Amino acid sequence: MFYLEGIVLFPEDTLPLRVLQPRFKAAVDKAMRNDEALNTIGVIHVRARDGHVHVASIGTTAEIRQLRHLTDGSINVVTKGRQRFRICRAWTEADGALFARVQIIEEETPSHIPKDAFSHLATVPTFHSGKVPRAVATSPLPCEHSDDEAGLQADIDDFEDSESDSGPEEDRLLRRLTQFAGESDELLRVLERGVGDDEISEEEERLTCWWRRNRVGQSGVEIFAFAERNDGVEEPLGRGIQTGDSSLSSEYPGESSGVPIGSPTHVKRPPEGGRGGCCKAWSTDAGKWRYKAQCSAWPHWVYRQFDAYDLARRAADMLRQMAELPRLEAMVRTPSLLSYYIASNMPLQDATRQELLEVDGTVYRLRREIELLESMDQLRCKRCLDIKARRSDMLVMSADGPISAYVNAHGYVHETLTLHRASRLVLAGQPQTANSWFPGYAWVLAECSACTEHMGWRFTAVAKETRPKAFWGIRRSQLADNSS
Repeated sequence: MFYLEGIVLFPEDTLPLRVLQPRFKAAVDKAMRNDEALNTIGVIHVRARDGHVHVASIGTTAEIRQLRHLTDGSINVVTKGRQRFRICRAWTEADGALFARVQIIEEETPSHIPKDAFSHLATVPTFHSGKVPRAVATSPLPCEHSDDEAGLQADIDDFEDSESDSGPEEDRLLRRLTQFAGESDELLRVLERGVGDDEISEEEERLTCWWRRNRVGQSGVEIFAFAERNDGVEEPLGRGIQTGDSSLSSEYPGESSGVPIGSPTHVKRPPEGGRGGCCKAWSTDAGKWRYKAQCSAWPHWVYRQFDAYDLARRAADMLRQMAELPRLEAMVRTPSLLSYYIASNMPLQDATRQELLEVDGTVYRLRREIELLESMDQLRCKRCLDIKARRSDMLVMSADGPISAYVNAHGYVHETLTLHRASRLVLAGQPQTANSWFPGYAWVLAECSACTEHMGWRFTAVAKETRPKAFWGIRRSQLADNSS
């Protein structure tokens, strides 16, 4: 067992150690020869508070991946987090090595929305499927309404103001469409036509044009925009959100108007920066559930709160606004690993990190992380609360992400957040390349200009062609917590 202050190890995290104390050397030596748990040590977080030492009851097993004995008698070890465990009993050997009998905490199977909880509505061209009948636009001008159509349009306007569920709304609309068509089956045949049908009659074309123009559009309902190609065929531009009026909008926060109706250009994607894009995508994705029949006692938004894959996508999109992380997209398919990866790459205090490690259940951990990501913007000095950077200033300089653990020559482990920009920091000393964590970069101490607390380091490239030319490394333990 390794009881470490200032370190909370998550599964799949890399932790380098420089072992100097005899009891830890003995622990490493026995771990390399232990048949029951070969090459494995346990990492437990300890915290000194108000003169008392608090030892966590839940830690993480770490597999020894690299080991090297140095000439000064110390041992360099590189470990990788594997599984969470709970301490059952702890004791100390005669040589000072710390041991414990632990219970491995098995990870649960990620939950998903049951397939039989919702079903598709009637076979009509649906907004979320993107399947619409092909039609040739004979004129850019809208078709004129007959008296029957005008009456039906008035009913549809009243229908838009109703607050009933989507299932009964679709049934009512189909009944009105059937009444309008009379004894003819032309309209229903158009609605049931697949995309692959090649022929279309003039009557079908007129009815299809009318149906698309008079589609139900309620607040928050997803709709399609169509543009006319040069050959006269209408094609879908993309999805938008009806905001209560008859206009189509696919704007995201911070963007100008996306696609005017009739324009052949594409709808703009969500911007990479800011939380607006991922929040818009989350609410837009919710619109498709309005066009599925509810077959259970709970609505779709209840299921989404407990769908691990849905929460993983939302959390990944929010974390991507901070920095482009290398392994993020692949981890969305494994929500449990993603939850640990997000927890290890957020600048949080030890108490909050330990809280995330102890959460039982991937869903609850992801929901807590989403709350933290929503409140995280400014990075402040822990001592004086002076603003040093923003979350958008994060820079990835390691394969593990913007926050990685580095050990100095004295055996102290620093979990360091790399930034490409920081403010109100002063440099102390001269740049030096000895024991640099980043080959090709010289380092110099960086202190808070307000309280003179050691915040981290400034790294500058030695060679002119090295990129980036400079960046900051801020100690995670010196940043204020945003979890309150």
